[in-house]
Amino acid sequence: MSSSVFNSAAVERSAPNAQPATKKYQTYRAEVEAKLAGQLKPAEQKRLKAELHLMDQARFVTINGVVHHYMDYGPRDGVPLVLVHGWDCSSYWWHHIVEPLVAEGYRIILYDLKGHGFSDSDPRQGYRVADFSADLKALGDALALSAHHVAAFSLGAFVALHYAAHNPTRVRSLVFFNFSLLTYNRVAAALTPKTLDFVFNKLLRPIEKLGLWWIPYIYARLVLSKNAALVSDIKLATLSLRCCDPQAIHISAEELARHEVLDPLPEQMRSVQQPTLLVAGAGDPIMRPKGGRKLVELAAQGQYLEVPRCGHLILFELPKQVVEILRRFLHDVR
Repeated sequence: MSSSVFNSAAVERSAPNAQPATKKYQTYRAEVEAKLAGQLKPAEQKRLKAELHLMDQARFVTINGVVHHYMDYGPRDGVPLVLVHGWDCSSYWWHHIVEPLVAEGYRIILYDLKGHGFSDSDPRQGYRVADFSADLKALGDALALSAHHVAAFSLGAFVALHYAAHNPTRVRSLVFFNFSLLTYNRVAAALTPKTLDFVFNKLLRPIEKLGLWWIPYIYARLVLSKNAALVSDIKLATLSLRCCDPQAIHISAEELARHEVLDPLPEQMRSVQQPTLLVAGAGDPIMRPKGGRKLVELAAQGQYLEVPRCGHLILFELPKQVVEILRRFLHDVR
């Protein structure tokens, strides 16, 4: 993980309803600082210093009654780009793309969905797509954002599409990574959430607590990805396992199998008039490329890009390609 991004033009600013750091953030930061005070191998020391620099950019704001963690980089008068992470992930999954786009004058906002990353859990358990969409709107209000670009990954793409369909004047363009047209299937609706709940909540999450980060990585490498990731990125990914509320993961998994969520996708995409790019991994076993192409063809200004030898985890598999894809697309739609 490069630390140079954390020395770029991050602007000191907070929303009017800024809050103290969440307990999750405070606990983890204390652990990182304690490790850095001890004896470490040079590579691990470098990784943790970069992670601490990343944590230095943390801001916290209450939206819809829940304290959210976010970061706000680049010039205040830059065109905003909001990044929405995926299921059982965090805003840190986007860290590679910040520096290059800030250098081109964009204002980059990354945030953790409630129940994910360093954002607090929702005591009301509002972990539906519509709930996350409402939070995205409230975040924009809290930061007084002008019309903005939105890039989203996996579950975040469901959130971003719902948000754009219901708030069209707020969105300048959309970029979806690893997103597809899913159709309701009664058997899948019954089995998929239970399977994901078992694999992530009952199996991988307890394993991560033991510090065995390489076991979740092997699972991801064999099942979800086509490319190896940096060790620093693997550890950021397994940090997501630690920080996510198991109930948020369970409810969100159920959400992606409900016909009330899946059936409106075509109409939502038809309603989008802004430039829209869907980026599919050719080997994505979760969000199939064929369904991605069908979905984006419904958009008024839809574009489709299929990345060869790429699975479901493009943000960590091919970060340089993600940067270039975003750079070119945003340049063309300015």
